[in-house]
Amino acid sequence: MVDLSTAMAAAAAKEKRRGGREGEKKRPGGKVGTEPFDPADHVIKERADTYSMWLVIVYAVTIATVMRYAIMPSLSGPASVLWSLPLLLIVTIPPLHRVIISKTYSDRYTFGNWFRASFLYTFTWLAVCFILVNPPLADISPPEIASKTKLVDLDDPDWNRPIDDLVVEDNLSERSLALAFGVRDNVDASDVTVQVTISTMGDSWNWTGASEALRGDWDNYSDNVSGIVTKSTDVPVMIALPSDFVISSGVTYTIEIELHQSGDPWELEEDRTWRFTLTP
Repeated sequence: MVDLSTAMAAAAAKEKRRGGREGEKKRPGGKVGTEPFDPADHVIKERADTYSMWLVIVYAVTIATVMRYAIMPSLSGPASVLWSLPLLLIVTIPPLHRVIISKTYSDRYTFGNWFRASFLYTFTWLAVCFILVNPPLADISPPEIASKTKLVDLDDPDWNRPIDDLVVEDNLSERSLALAFGVRDNVDASDVTVQVTISTMGDSWNWTGASEALRGDWDNYSDNVSGIVTKSTDVPVMIALPSDFVISSGVTYTIEIELHQSGDPWELEEDRTWRFTLTP
């Protein structure tokens, strides 16, 4: 039988042998298998990550600038190459690091570095592209019809109907009609060229001019006609239809509105077409 004091002494001796000599400093993280912190190595890793970050940012900005000022002007409109080519260039990120960054740092890059660099490149390129293709640096958004397109009775300002809601009971053949709509653009809608064509099976009417020049008598009817312009920058267009233009039941009418604008870097176009027949 072992008494209590003997057992405690044996346990203390065993713990002393396990911990090493008295006063010996243990290696940090030894029990969990981590390596000791090396300040010099840490500095090299941080520099490598910093060099990689700035290289990717400069590369993305360069690609976005080249696409905007070299590739886009050579195209007549949006094309898949504008997004597919920059994204394919992601594969050039690893060799670009090895060529530009010294071997001391480039040898430390792993798959995790390439993964993070790819995301940084993609979002930087998108952000720069967004800035370069929008006002005031560029304009690639075509003008558009602001809201509703209506027929207005010039003799009765209180009467107006959206083209989509015309019915025989409106007695259109007895009214003095005008076509009213608004033009909207993200820069300046007043210089948008408007072309309006109204046709039936045998006749056709055309109007062409700048949106501001086709304002017509809008100021006399703006208080009565709602839904044409909804923003202060919208430009109203009001075209009085000729006296020989009569909308009759059973006849198919086509109204086409084309909007043209000199954008940057290419020409901008938008068109809307309505076809309707008043059935008796």
